[in-house]
Amino acid sequence: MLEQSLKDFINKECGGIPAVAKKVNLSERAIYKWASNGSLPRTEYSDETKYSKVLSDISGVPVDQIKESFKPRSC
Repeated sequence: MLEQSLKDFINKECGGIPAVAKKVNLSERAIYKWASNGSLPRTEYSDETKYSKVLSDISGVPVDQIKESFKPRSC
């Protein structure tokens, strides 16, 4: 499990919010919401999206570790 917030992970390991937004083809506002909530969207855990794969490709951190570290409270 990662010992940092999603916001810190995005900024330090993934090149920042603008870089992540561009890679996942979402608005910067959407990524700010992830950071504010401290979790990836629910759709990531119902296999509707693969944002953790993109974050893994950028950061080198395994997908499973990213998904485990940044689960929504409802999962």
